[in-house]
Amino acid sequence: MKEIILQKVDKLYDEDKHNEIITLITGFQGYEKDFDISGKLAVAYNNIGEYNKAITVLESFKDAGATDPKWVYRLAYACCEGTHEYDKVQKYIEDILADIPEDNADEDVYKDLASYLVDCLANDVNNISFKKRVENFWIWFTENEEKLSDMLTKMKAQDKSIDPASISDFANEGVSLISENIYFNLGGDFEFTFTCEGNLYLFYLTPYIVSQMPEKFKEKWTFTPFMQGDKSDGFTLKMKDVNIAISDMLVAVDYENDSGDFNIKFYNEHVCKLDDSDSYHIFYLMMDMVTGEAISNLYIGTVDKSDTKLDGMIPLSDLKEHLIDTLEKNDKQYFTSPQERFTSFQIELDDDEYSPYRYDVTFGTTSFNSLLSSYYSNDNAINLELLKMGAVAGFLVLINEEGLELGEALINAQNASDKISTYTSSIELGRSIGSYIYIDFITYDIKEFLEKTPELLKDYPCKFTFSYYKPFSTTIDL
Repeated sequence: MKEIILQKVDKLYDEDKHNEIITLITGFQGYEKDFDISGKLAVAYNNIGEYNKAITVLESFKDAGATDPKWVYRLAYACCEGTHEYDKVQKYIEDILADIPEDNADEDVYKDLASYLVDCLANDVNNISFKKRVENFWIWFTENEEKLSDMLTKMKAQDKSIDPASISDFANEGVSLISENIYFNLGGDFEFTFTCEGNLYLFYLTPYIVSQMPEKFKEKWTFTPFMQGDKSDGFTLKMKDVNIAISDMLVAVDYENDSGDFNIKFYNEHVCKLDDSDSYHIFYLMMDMVTGEAISNLYIGTVDKSDTKLDGMIPLSDLKEHLIDTLEKNDKQYFTSPQERFTSFQIELDDDEYSPYRYDVTFGTTSFNSLLSSYYSNDNAINLELLKMGAVAGFLVLINEEGLELGEALINAQNASDKISTYTSSIELGRSIGSYIYIDFITYDIKEFLEKTPELLKDYPCKFTFSYYKPFSTTIDL
């Protein structure tokens, strides 16, 4: 009987007869005890806007549903699209996304849940802003600088009473006030270096931490936002029981003038005999040490392992100098931070009245290609990482209601962006042009951004709205 009911429900669903589904299921004796049939009932309630009824049905199966992606999706739909009770569903989504199976059979479900988690985090009143987290870190550092300084001094003097690991553990007490996902190195003459560890979004966060350093520490301490690359020829890395000198790792470099990228082939007799995961891991680690994390991210295109030594290969220790020289010879500007390098793009998209914002875009500039691409692929991974640290990726939409010439509208966009970047804790990521003009930002305090921006924009002859950096996000008039 159950299978017959489910077949009828599926047929009615295809015909958009959701009220008939409700009548059919509620007329089935014992439906309220059946997980599958009740799930279909919740879907029907969602589809006619009876979100509270859907939530009641779903919550009667909390134990069974908590590990079921479809159950969590149905609850997320009701809470996020309907009642806006984001706190009811946030933990369920986080747990599901933390345990995605390798075969990922329901990929669309997980993508949709990630999108709903963006909504949950954006509306989480307990999610401390990145700006406040950074303030808390510098308060901690001010209170503990003397102790941290003493520990580093003892370590440098090779005082056996101090364990280097204890210094990192102590410093992590402060850094964890920002996030558990920020990495750092301590050493040298009071040097504190944040590291991005391949997480591109951190390039847009760690510079802000350094920029907020209290003036009184600047003569003594050197804080850097990511690894700068300063290892000499004599540096040796020991991994997999092999000592590898930087100068013994060889690279062939192919420069693409159009993109400004460098494609790399690497060779080392010992490293290239290892399996791919180990050999590539070792090379990327060594390359970051030589060039710095930002340069690797900005200028390195493809990286391939070579089975043999190739003609024209140079020592890895010479790579950074080679990159800089090549860029200069080709009249390309050399950037040291991803925030600084803006690249142009052109796209063609299918745009109609049902398309989200940005599908009208034809060209623009960006300093964060991965974030831009993620919008069109409905991938919220970067959004989520930023939000977990209290930062928000979003964009302003400049709506040219007054019929300004494009050049004049762009001047308004430029002036608006400059004002926002000056008076709020935000950075511009780029602009796109289509039927509207879009200005992309990462803001370190979304509450401050939304409170200050309307006043900053009130005298412009354009209408502005704000959207989070995901398709069909709720827009906020400014």
